[in-house]
Amino acid sequence: MRKQVAHERQAQVKELGDALEMKIDTATVLAEITLDNAVSAECAGGAYLNSRRAGSLMQIQIYLSQSISDDFSKLMELVEVVEVADA
Repeated sequence: MRKQVAHERQAQVKELGDALEMKIDTATVLAEITLDNAVSAECAGGAYLNSRRAGSLMQIQIYLSQSISDDFSKLMELVEVVEVADA
């Protein structure tokens, strides 16, 4: 029974870790797009996102960052529980 619970927790840790990795990669790409857009604003052609779209992109980055923070906290709790169970 104890091994099954530990195995289930390890599966949760892996699943949450994989989701976290994907979200962090997405946040990185969104930040790159935001930066590219800001740099383009200085050029003759101007930014490729209008202010509404740029604002929406920044808002989703905030939500994504909050989600990453929440997932990281959950992951740390799971890892702590797994370590305590193994002790």
